[in-house]
Amino acid sequence: MTVTASMEPEVDPEGDAPSRFSWFVFEAKRQGLRWKRRIDDLGGEARRHRAVEGAAGFVHIVGQSQTALWTGTAETERRFEFGKVQNLRVAAAALDGVVVPAGGLFSFWRQVGPPTTARGFAEGRMLQQGCMVASVGGGLCQLSNSLYDVALQAGCVIIERHRHSRIVPGSQAEHGRDATVAWNYVDLRFRPRSALRLAVRLDAETLAVTLSQETAPGARPDERGIEEGPALAPASSCASCGKTACRRHEGL
Repeated sequence: MTVTASMEPEVDPEGDAPSRFSWFVFEAKRQGLRWKRRIDDLGGEARRHRAVEGAAGFVHIVGQSQTALWTGTAETERRFEFGKVQNLRVAAAALDGVVVPAGGLFSFWRQVGPPTTARGFAEGRMLQQGCMVASVGGGLCQLSNSLYDVALQAGCVIIERHRHSRIVPGSQAEHGRDATVAWNYVDLRFRPRSALRLAVRLDAETLAVTLSQETAPGARPDERGIEEGPALAPASSCASCGKTACRRHEGL
């Protein structure tokens, strides 16, 4: 498994609120990384794969993940949870039924596309500089976490994956099974060893992600026991941390 170095700006280890200058530097770095990704992808392998109607032929499940949609109990967090679920529904529509050919490159962002309000994405929570902040498209990491989990189960070659900088309570980051994403420079990318069909479904309570293939699975590399990096600290939330004199809190 290959894991690239994180492209996220460094997190303040003390958790102090950023100054306007440090926020400007963060934004400048982020825009630079976004342009670098655009340039790197010109003529590259990353592309959108087609969805296939029905699951005919793809009858052997090689990866499964089910996670709860609703994890927060604080009233201040509720609107962000509604936004997260809306974002997951929009992204699921772009992923459900997609077939990735053997050796093909899957890219989360090339498949999902930009998380904008014009495309139906809403304001959820996004982990940024160690805190959960309001962001359009926030909450999509629940989906990228699940995709990383099933890709490992299916024995895919992980091309790009980034850990979260903090642990979000109730997420797969608590178990080291997470993959953070941020448009478009922090991506999740993998290659299947055989053609795989992706199923992404939401019901009232659960996000379910499944990978299936046409042939019976053989022996696959066991990557479940891999431990990467030091233990992570829990994330704070701008909706409930109480630090209102903070650049990250503005706009809430």
